[in-house]
Amino acid sequence: MCDRFPRRADARLASRCSAPSRTLPDRRLGIVAIVLSATAMGAAGLFGRMATPDGAVLGEALTLGRMAVGAAGMLVLLALTRRLGQLRRVRLSGSVVAGGVFLGLSLATYLSATVLTDLSRAVVLHYLGPVVATVLARVVLKESITRLDALSLGTAFVGMLFAAGLVGGSSAGGDQETLGTVLGVASGVFYGAALLCYRYRSDMPSDVRCFWNFAFGAIATGAMVVVTQPDLSGMTPSNWTWAAGFFVVCGLFALGLLVVAGKHLRAAELSGLSYLEVVVALMIGALAFGESASTPAVFGSGLILVAMALPMLAGRRH
Repeated sequence: MCDRFPRRADARLASRCSAPSRTLPDRRLGIVAIVLSATAMGAAGLFGRMATPDGAVLGEALTLGRMAVGAAGMLVLLALTRRLGQLRRVRLSGSVVAGGVFLGLSLATYLSATVLTDLSRAVVLHYLGPVVATVLARVVLKESITRLDALSLGTAFVGMLFAAGLVGGSSAGGDQETLGTVLGVASGVFYGAALLCYRYRSDMPSDVRCFWNFAFGAIATGAMVVVTQPDLSGMTPSNWTWAAGFFVVCGLFALGLLVVAGKHLRAAELSGLSYLEVVVALMIGALAFGESASTPAVFGSGLILVAMALPMLAGRRH
């Protein structure tokens, strides 16, 4: 209908009609997406440990499968919805490539950390990422951080320290705890970089972004597998079954929803709500692996839940 405007029509109206459409952020959709994603991500330690034979460290190999299955799933979804052409028409950019690479590196190092140290400590170190992302979004993107944002992030971070036993308790690790800690810190830094990348290219459709996210994540973790050459010979049918569940639940489902959330939430909101993963991982560590759930840990989990609720009180979007 744009070509029906009279020649003297308001130029602003005409330019608005001719400009490419851009999906407006849907904050409610973003909140639902990050809650479901964080819950599924919190189960990654369970799937990862159950899929790993005793004495092995297969974080890179399992994450490669996670990324590859996610990419294949998104490809099938794009084909079923007749949107494969979007992969060719939508322009790639550095932030899309970097987001996938950083996420792949983050998840590979995190999964290895969950095997080498307590699940609670690994997830705490991984969640240095949202703090890094929020600070970088303020510096690089000039994204505002309200008092409520700061209160939510600070409350979640303090609760996280209590939940892991770093404050008011102890978190004993195994013989390889140092390596697990180093990998956990690395996973947090990579995760923060990935979350920041999601703030770019909000014009890209979520399904297309998800595919490229998985694809470049698979390339990054594939390179890690080539370097580390993990030994899969000890994998039993039970291990492979858990690995398959890991690929689907913690891969296609969880990471696909993370990209959706990144399009619709500000970095501070995304960070605060994503801390739900810490609570889920803590509960799994206690119920499935007998890891301690002390009073400080319960108190910390409560603080995290409070921090999650705070972003929902905000009355504005971007």
